[in-house]
Formats: sequence, C-alpha cells, structure tokens
Amino acid sequence: MYAFRFLGVIFWSIFSITLSLIVWVFLLFQHSFSLSMARTFWSPVILFFSGVEFEIKGLDRVDFSKPHVFVANHQSFIDIVCIFKAIPVNLYFVAKKELKRMPFVGWYLAAMKMIFIDRSNRIKSAESLKKASMLIRNGKNVIIFPEGTRSVDGEIGMFRKGAFLMAKEAEVSVVPMYLEGPKDVWEANTWKIRKGKIRLVIGEPISHTDFSKDEIVSFANTTREKVLALKNE
Repeated sequence: MYAFRFLGVIFWSIFSITLSLIVWVFLLFQHSFSLSMARTFWSPVILFFSGVEFEIKGLDRVDFSKPHVFVANHQSFIDIVCIFKAIPVNLYFVAKKELKRMPFVGWYLAAMKMIFIDRSNRIKSAESLKKASMLIRNGKNVIIFPEGTRSVDGEIGMFRKGAFLMAKEAEVSVVPMYLEGPKDVWEANTWKIRKGKIRLVIGEPISHTDFSKDEIVSFANTTREKVLALKNE
C-alpha cells in the first residue's frame, strides 16, 4: 500500500507539472493559470492518493484581497501540498536553490517565477529576498518556511529573519500558520506515505508596523510564539 500511494504521488506530480508547463507555453509564458493548477488540480489529488483527511481552521482570519507573507512550520514534503490546497490565492514559494536542479519540480518552480535562495552566499541571498519583496509589492502572496529546513522530531525550530525582512520591506503583514500531522503521514527522508489526518490552523495576521527595522529578530520570535500558540487551537 505504501508503494501504491508513493507511486501515485510521483505519477500525478509528473503529469500535473508536465501539463502545467504545456499550458504555460500555450499561454505564451503567462504563468498565473499554470500556478493556479497547483491548488486546484495537483494538490487535491495528491491528498486523495495519500489518504489524507485534511482540516483547515482560521481561513476567515485573512483578507485575501491583500498580499501577505505566509509562514508555517515545516515537517514534510506534504506541507507544500496542504498549503497549496488551503490558500485560495496563487502562492510564490521561497525555496533553496538546490531544488532548481531537480527534474520536473525545478523546471516548474523556475517557470512559475518562484524565488530561489542561495544560502551559501549572503549577497545573493539578500538579492533574492529583495526580489521577493518586489513580488509582494506587486500584489503577490509569498510562502516561506522560516525554520529553513524540515523538522525531524516535529518540534518547531527558531525562525530565520528572511521572511520578516521581506514583510517589512514590502510593508505587508505576516500570517502565521501551524501544520499538525504531516510528519505522521509522510516522514522526511522516506518513501512511506501513511493514511492520516493533517490539520492546518491559520492565525491572525501580524502587522509589519508593530516592529521597526531594528526589531526583525523580535518580529521573527513573536511570530514563532504565535505559531506555537496555534498548536493548542
């Protein structure tokens, strides 16, 4: 059964990405429709193949007519699937540059204008964050996992400053989100996908005006505390 779920996820991902890229070319490289396919076409089927019962709470707390920086804890690859499914607007991911080299996934991320971060080069990393800020200023919504990597034990690590620098630069609010259950469904570094329940709790947006440019660490720590508080909802 593990193999059936895993192969189903791989097959549907390759098929969806290929179709999205064909649509992207057909629409003369306009990527908005192809990007929307991730939440309307790809993610619902992935959750079905995976046997996931998905619950969303707090969607009404966010005004989706405005751009935001969304942040969430990170446990599993399936986090991305859940967030695409839950958020009713197109999302732009901030991803590590290594993903750009992955077949299909990297092609899709590059075509959809996702932001790649070079963590080994502070100057290039800062340039990428400025690019993300410009996207947000132009009305785009950005999602980032501020821990920087997947949590092995499920505990929420410290938040890096990048997401909060972006929000401050773009003058938008940060939306904290908490994911419960992804690690139990699809643990990091394994192909075994188990049936289970995943819950996404969306918190109240945190205004960038509550913090000065010198208080980015405080902005990050406050948001982390809000994410931890959502765990108890």
